[in-house]
Amino acid sequence: MKIDVVELTRELISFPSVSLSSNVAAARHAAGILRACKFEVEEVPYTDENGVEKLSLAARLGKGRGGLSLMSHIDVVPAAIEDGWSGNPFEGRLQDGRIYGRGSCDMKGPLAATLCAASRFKAADLQAPLYVMITADEERHAMGARLLVDKSKLFKEASSGYGLICEPTRLRVVYAHKGSLSMCVTSRGRPAHTSTTKGVNANIKMIPFLNDMLKIRNQVMTSKRFRNNDFNPPFSDLNITVNDHNIAINIFPAQSTCYLLYRPMPGVDTEALIRRVKDCASKRGVKCQVRRGGLPLYTPPDSALVRTALKLSGTRTPSTVSYGTDGMAYTRGMKQLVVLGPGDIAQAHTADEWVSVDQLHKAVDLYTRFIDHVCVRNLA
Repeated sequence: MKIDVVELTRELISFPSVSLSSNVAAARHAAGILRACKFEVEEVPYTDENGVEKLSLAARLGKGRGGLSLMSHIDVVPAAIEDGWSGNPFEGRLQDGRIYGRGSCDMKGPLAATLCAASRFKAADLQAPLYVMITADEERHAMGARLLVDKSKLFKEASSGYGLICEPTRLRVVYAHKGSLSMCVTSRGRPAHTSTTKGVNANIKMIPFLNDMLKIRNQVMTSKRFRNNDFNPPFSDLNITVNDHNIAINIFPAQSTCYLLYRPMPGVDTEALIRRVKDCASKRGVKCQVRRGGLPLYTPPDSALVRTALKLSGTRTPSTVSYGTDGMAYTRGMKQLVVLGPGDIAQAHTADEWVSVDQLHKAVDLYTRFIDHVCVRNLA
């Protein structure tokens, strides 16, 4: 089956699979392409917390376990023309060697490149299986990838092999990225008119806790035990946001919410950080809920996978990145993972997001070489 990467990228962009809406139509379209290429396709559907239907896919060509997995997500962040777009964000406009549109870079262009490369092979060509993973809700705590790890039969088969997370890296090999840890802290007050003394201001109850968090933030940004010099910068911020949900300034706020976001690096003890935050919350009389968003990704830079990726991509040195991917979920079940994809992460989530046609063609060629190396010739 012959697939053109430019046309397929534009086709995928035309599906407005924003994370808060359903991705089912876009995922079914990708599933149809995979089935036309003779892949076995496993569907992992779910309904998100807002009652929206979602669909992730795991597909396999060939038999056995291990092999190579090409991993992408099909959801995108919101886009509207009033945000500064020069045209319809879901049109997939081709101009001056670039494809403009929401998801062109993050990551429907990379997904198109994987499907084009995969379409070049038949099961009879392969000594080791080729897998394609396509997820929903990567932009929302990697929810679709989490469910693939927990529920997918094909993911379990693939987990002993190599995984390429095809997020944009300008086709440079990334062996590690940060994880995600968030905490929601709530204080309760009692609403009343501010001319009376009948109310309780929830913000006043939150202030001592915020002072504690300022001290902890300074420590996580400066202390050696929270640093990893493989990253630039070698620390992560403890981001603090506050919302009192108040509708008028003459009402005592009934609730104040503090959100903490920390992106842990490999080797950082987040459990000690969680204990400190929870102890502070208990001391100050506020409620703390912890959400472990995902683990850091780390594959040793001297591993066989990283060496193979460097050789096939023609690059000399692997790197790290500060953003996260579905790898935060995949690393729970798969240990040999790198991030390697076309496009520049600087374009992701922007108005007039774009990916270069040249990068897409190079990605198709690179993924084709990877499939040949791992699945056809069965080399490490």
